[in-house]
Amino acid sequence: MFTKTQQFLLIFGASMLCLSQGAAVDSTDFVVEKQVESEEKTSELPNVPTECHQPKETGRCFALFYRYAYNVDTQKCEEFIYGGCAGNGNNFETKSLCEAKCLGKTTEEELEESTTVTSDSTTIPSNISTSD
Repeated sequence: MFTKTQQFLLIFGASMLCLSQGAAVDSTDFVVEKQVESEEKTSELPNVPTECHQPKETGRCFALFYRYAYNVDTQKCEEFIYGGCAGNGNNFETKSLCEAKCLGKTTEEELEESTTVTSDSTTIPSNISTSD
């Protein structure tokens, strides 16, 4: 499920250490490298929405929700585990919703059904009530 180039970020308070293949590197190097990669991918796929260019993001919580994210390298929607909070816009409940948004494989009506509501930095599916 994870690629060989998968990066693991460890957060200790306010400082971030990025570990890659057992060697510690400065977290700013990681950000710059990913930014350059992202800019290259964006220019290659101009018709793909911006959120589909974002990397898979588990988020900072520890739940186990199976979700789908668009992978710009393979140009496919792939399953990943979402922790339940934070994350980014490249996070879809189903493969068909991911394909609809990132590959244009569905009608506008189906996309409206997948609308989400954001509250307190947590993305909540629109079919789940947030009131007590």
